[in-house]
Amino acid sequence: MKKYLIAILVFFAFSATAQVPYFTFGPKAGASFSRFSADQEQIKEEIKSSLHFGAFVRIGDKLYLQPELLFMNRKGDLSQTEVAGSTKSLHIKTLDVPVLLGGKLIDTDLLNVRIMAGPVASLALNKDINSENWDNSITGDDIRSANWGIQAGAGVDLLLFTLDLRYEFGISDYSKDEGLTLKNNMFTVSLGLKIL
Repeated sequence: MKKYLIAILVFFAFSATAQVPYFTFGPKAGASFSRFSADQEQIKEEIKSSLHFGAFVRIGDKLYLQPELLFMNRKGDLSQTEVAGSTKSLHIKTLDVPVLLGGKLIDTDLLNVRIMAGPVASLALNKDINSENWDNSITGDDIRSANWGIQAGAGVDLLLFTLDLRYEFGISDYSKDEGLTLKNNMFTVSLGLKIL
């Protein structure tokens, strides 16, 4: 865990030295609602909720760049409709690095409304998979350590507070197993505080 905290501190130190107008950063946290989807019709998927936290940097005014470091919990339950009592529970803790390009639709001194989109790299820190009554059981070793997604959403800033709503489209296959394709889609809502 220490190396990830050091990475965050380096991230802030580098960002704080940037000589760019309209620069801000701060902590953020929120809720995530994720689902692992499989490519097989007999598999039913269930959405699971979790929490996330991290930090953001925003560079620019009307148009802005917003990189982030986030500790995420990607969860999902799968079940086989043809096998009674079959479940597969996935819980993958990740370090996510979204890099978003955004623009302000409404910009006042008190309030602004934004849109944003961009890629996100997701690095697995821990993989917890539990299966019951599942013939082809995959383990943590069958989950890729690095994955990609695309995020899009909108946000509102009110004074020092920043609220983001985003949807992430999973574009990478989390599974190394050739017989199963797993993709993770996620909706997130997060609240941040502008320190600078």
